[in-house]
Amino acid sequence: MAEELVSEVLVAWPTRDIIYISILGPLLLAALLEWFLFLAAFIYCLIKVYQKADHWSIRVLAVIMALLITLCRGIFLPVMIAILPLPPQITQYFPHQLVSVLQWFAFWAFSALLIIPWLFCVNRFVIHSLGRTKRVKEALDDRTAPKTVIVMPVYKEDPVVLIKAIDSVVNSDYPSYCIHVFLSYDGCNIDEPYLQVINHLGIPISLESYPQSIDVTYQGARITVSRFKHGGKRHCQKQTFRLIDKVYADYLKHHDDLFLLFIDSDCILDKLCLQNFMYDMELKPGSQHNMLAMTGIITSTTERNSLITVLQDMEYIHGQLVERTVESGCGAVTCLPGALTILRFSAFRKMARYYFADKAEQCEDLFDYGKCHLGEDRWLTHLFMIGAIERYQIQMCTSAFCKTEAVQTFCSLLKQRRRWFLGYITNEVCMLTDVRLWKRYPLLCLVRFMQNTIRTTALLFFILAISIITTSSKIKNLPVGFIAVSLGLNYILMVYFGIRLKRFKAWLYPLMFILNPFFNWLYIVYGIFTAGQRTWGGPRADAAKADEHTTPEEAVEKARVQGDELNVQVDTFRTKTEEKGVPIRPSSKVNGRLSFAPQLPDRYYDYQGALGTSLAKYLTPLPDVPRIALHPHCSSDSVATSDSGGNSIYLPQHVETLMSAEERAKLHISSQALESTGLLNTQEADGGERGLYVQSNEDLEDNRAYEMHTIESGSGIPSGKAPVLSSSVPQSGMQQSRAVPGNMSQPHEHLPQPKYTKRPSRIPRQKRRYMQPEQMV
Repeated sequence: MAEELVSEVLVAWPTRDIIYISILGPLLLAALLEWFLFLAAFIYCLIKVYQKADHWSIRVLAVIMALLITLCRGIFLPVMIAILPLPPQITQYFPHQLVSVLQWFAFWAFSALLIIPWLFCVNRFVIHSLGRTKRVKEALDDRTAPKTVIVMPVYKEDPVVLIKAIDSVVNSDYPSYCIHVFLSYDGCNIDEPYLQVINHLGIPISLESYPQSIDVTYQGARITVSRFKHGGKRHCQKQTFRLIDKVYADYLKHHDDLFLLFIDSDCILDKLCLQNFMYDMELKPGSQHNMLAMTGIITSTTERNSLITVLQDMEYIHGQLVERTVESGCGAVTCLPGALTILRFSAFRKMARYYFADKAEQCEDLFDYGKCHLGEDRWLTHLFMIGAIERYQIQMCTSAFCKTEAVQTFCSLLKQRRRWFLGYITNEVCMLTDVRLWKRYPLLCLVRFMQNTIRTTALLFFILAISIITTSSKIKNLPVGFIAVSLGLNYILMVYFGIRLKRFKAWLYPLMFILNPFFNWLYIVYGIFTAGQRTWGGPRADAAKADEHTTPEEAVEKARVQGDELNVQVDTFRTKTEEKGVPIRPSSKVNGRLSFAPQLPDRYYDYQGALGTSLAKYLTPLPDVPRIALHPHCSSDSVATSDSGGNSIYLPQHVETLMSAEERAKLHISSQALESTGLLNTQEADGGERGLYVQSNEDLEDNRAYEMHTIESGSGIPSGKAPVLSSSVPQSGMQQSRAVPGNMSQPHEHLPQPKYTKRPSRIPRQKRRYMQPEQMV
């Protein structure tokens, strides 16, 4: 039989086969280069893990992972060659029985790696709602809705885009009293964009100077506008966290219903995003109230569509609704993106002293830099995965959506994906060499390992498409079942996603199926070749480095401003005395660190110091900065966050304390005009019941006395500088005013509480004392 097949082979090559091989040859070499580079990068990271390990289990896992990844990817190399539609002039030299075995192995292996995750997706979408649907059936008010703090770092953002993002938060279908936005500027400059934004929020722009933090109530929600020293996004988040920790220190002693939402300044929240997040985190019937963190679905938006933006949109949908859904079904997602992540504040408070450490000055090499700086989102997720006491506490919310601006140019997209790839691969090896994760999330670790073994093989589908286009191979000679399983199952999901989300661009998935392998090849090759500190011509002349005049954080920020975060000399970040290092093995106390205190009636918690001391205690400079640990360390003896620069955090001043007596008097007169008509304080309770309050003459006298006291006390405060207060100072002295753009109404904080007829809430375990937002801190 074999002799007959050989005899049928033409002695001379047909012209079409020559053209086909001339096209196929460079593609095969490109696929081989990608296969080798990814394996080399993975092995390099495992070697760095082995060298930095201080415990035998890390070294053992590093060796095992290196052997297994090499073996599995080595097996797939002949498999890839066997399934390619090569001309008969080449395949005649292949052992036919071996080729048949390899083809069947490829079909069943890839089918298993695709069908099993696909079934996980289907199972999750059957159990959990997908789409922008309202999941909380009962009306939420400030008694039943948990308090949510939104952190929005800002750096050179267009005021129009930023105001749009703020409005999307405060206009959410969520009680405004339970929303507190921290709008944090990365820079102390008071420029035109800053003035435009605060003027829109109702803060006068005629002030002589501005304090570090200003409180204002905008459309019923509390907004704290702060300016911090320029130091990058993570530094801005760190300073904001210190402020939140001070403002809510007393509240957190008895409550665990405070949540922290990280979003970018260009993100537009869906109207139901906050409400659906809270449903999965806290309000779901039968919930154990132990969810630690969740991420939502981020879609891209753009004013002008192009091939790049369309591919990004499809990639976002597929990557989150397929890959993260599979991870969620296996126990935990492995990346909590900074663009849309909600955390239980009490849990993040325990992790913050390690997450916000000045990691730049701890970097010994590019591996540390990629792990903790380029991949800080994955590093935070690793911290939470270790601190969790059980599986399914770090999940994906399939009904919380937001939009972010898509990258417009190919050059910007290339740099973005290089950052993602380097952050991914450095943190991936840390996760796979952490024995605690294998014990707690065995299925998740197995799935991640198998995905790494077949990564970069997608370029083969591009080759198959070329073979069909050139008509070199007939359909019967192609691995039809292989293509049908891979493309068919994914396309079924994408069609479903397009219908449910009304994003019909998802139906263009076959285009992504063909083109994305080429783009992924560019991301990996470019990322690996440009990851080092040296280019082909030698050292970078303009690389940012640390010296006696420049701190490591400033060097990193300088590189980021220049548009290339890898343009740094990491070896200058550590001094000779710091290079000695300390043991890097995390303490055994880290397991189950994020446990919960027992819940008392009315959603109070008896912590007895379980939350630990305020973060301010840990913000003192350390004599030595140890090396970055391979695995998270969030126990009581972990690395504390150093207070770089000695910057003090001041409690925010309310906008009215910054106004002159004349301006306050005008505001008071306008408010009295409203009160004379009978100011109604109404609030809709369960079932549509309303509480009614009409202000009495005695209350008016109390208000005048309160106004005079506030004016007198505010006049003694130097303009532009807030006094340093302890976290225990009550916030009742800070008035809250309802603000709309350019208008503010009568302060209401000091008014007597309206009398309501309380009804039992139909939301499980959500009944609590009625409090205004400013009384909750």
